[in-house]
This record gives sequence, structure tokens and C-alpha cells, in this order.
Amino acid sequence: MMKVNINKVHSNLLRNFEEVSISEKSDKLIGNYFEISAIKESKEVKMVITKKNIESDKFSWSYYSDPSDEGSFLIERSSTIETISIDVEDIIEKNRFSEEYLLKIGK
Repeated sequence: MMKVNINKVHSNLLRNFEEVSISEKSDKLIGNYFEISAIKESKEVKMVITKKNIESDKFSWSYYSDPSDEGSFLIERSSTIETISIDVEDIIEKNRFSEEYLLKIGK
């Protein structure tokens, strides 16, 4: 189910964003996870979805307040496979990033 769901997420994001990439990573605190980057209007949303969470149609995920700094705050969200693209769009449209990141990209 995990592979099917991550492929659906990827497909949904590709329809609405200029660039989308997915990589598999591992961290002592987070465990095994997918890092997904979606870019639109020169703004990047870098998401973290644990492999355990993506096994369900409704899942929790996080994104970096400053996607260029993996030490920045992780902000938690909850979505479904069908709504994740809308939720990522909301982050971009409403500039839900750190002030430092917005200054870096001139927004």
C-alpha cells in the first residue's frame, strides 16, 4: 500500500507543480521516510512523510519552515492522498514559511 500511495501523491503533485522530486531517507529520530520537494513560483515545499504514515489514505506529514535548511522547524500537517496537492498549494500561496526563507528568495 505504501508504494501505491506514494505514487499517487507524486502523481497528484506533478499535475500542479513545476518540479517534483522524491527521495527515500532515514533518520534516527524520524525513521525511514520519503522526502518530497515541490516547487512553484520559485518557492519550495520540502515535505517529510514517514513510510509508516503513508500506508494510510489519511496521513500526517511535515514540511520545513525553511526548505534550504534541514535544521529549520518541521511544521506538521495532515492530508489525504487526494488533498495533499491542495494543502501544499496553500503553503505556497499563503507564504507559510519562515521569514528567513522568504527573505532568501526575495518574497
